[in-house]
Amino acid sequence: MSECGLDDRLRAAFAEYENKNWQLGETWLSNLASNGLDPHETAVIFVAHLSADNFIACPMKLDSQTRQAHSLSTFYTSLYSPLDRSETPEVLFRALFQYLIRVERLTAITLSPMDQHAPEFDFIYRALTQAGWKGLHTFFCFGNWIHELGESTYQLYLASRPSQLRNTISRRTRKFLDAERGHLRILRDLDSVEGAIDEFVTVYNKSWKKEEPYPDFIPQLMRMSAREGWLRLGIASYDNVPVASQIWMVANGAAYIFKLAYDEDYKQLSPGTVLTSFMMEYVINTDGVSTIDYLSGDDNYKKDWMSVRRERHGMAAYNLRTLRGGAMLIGHMLKHLYKKLRGAR
Repeated sequence: MSECGLDDRLRAAFAEYENKNWQLGETWLSNLASNGLDPHETAVIFVAHLSADNFIACPMKLDSQTRQAHSLSTFYTSLYSPLDRSETPEVLFRALFQYLIRVERLTAITLSPMDQHAPEFDFIYRALTQAGWKGLHTFFCFGNWIHELGESTYQLYLASRPSQLRNTISRRTRKFLDAERGHLRILRDLDSVEGAIDEFVTVYNKSWKKEEPYPDFIPQLMRMSAREGWLRLGIASYDNVPVASQIWMVANGAAYIFKLAYDEDYKQLSPGTVLTSFMMEYVINTDGVSTIDYLSGDDNYKKDWMSVRRERHGMAAYNLRTLRGGAMLIGHMLKHLYKKLRGAR
């Protein structure tokens, strides 16, 4: 059992998982560890191995105040998964969770957001039980809307969307671009992105969005993603004023819609809708993606752009060998009972 940095085999495993989903790799996680944690949180990779090539690894964050462990994720994260490079992963996960409960004496463990249909979800759940964690339960995190394109064109994609959305896109785009007052652009390379970060921040600060709790996370993510070739930074300007901005990532044949914002003073122009359609056309016709992923959230507008809803779930358990773990379990049970009683009214 070890807490380790990245050796060659572990780095190769992260690269393999990054090819499945960009948020499972070293680039995303390293930025999160550097710019997305609270002062009392520390990023750790726990590894259990039978040999150099037979291992599992859990990127986690540890809270020094409560001794809780959580998957290395935040509200920015749309998918989390431990690394599995083993023929007997359940054995290794059980050993890892025994180490965390007996040696590290962590008070609680939470893993989220995960794909509840993935094989590792079930054997991690069983391994936690076998390792002695108590009060183990699963919980809903959020809905995840996607659209599978196949080899479609933007025109075919748009034809499959509700007529109201099509009409809105056509009408609003004409109005936005009328008399060349509106301008749309997509930035990809690091040099152009560096100059546009301030534009994104300006739009974000004038939007309905809450203030960023980790102000360095998004700028560093844009820089790192531009270096990887993933970033598609969309900027909509009106009368030379940036009024909408969007961060998309394109990797492994998919486009991930990560961050959206528009200046509410220009809401009547629907700059967000206009920019989304512009970027949608780009990633479909130019990047040739086969999937569009709206990541986290069940916002009503996503139903118009996407066609399939998935869910992300998590799991949590408690260490009754610690007072805090026992208190947290009691708190969870009381909260569950309260919700049940309210539902019975």
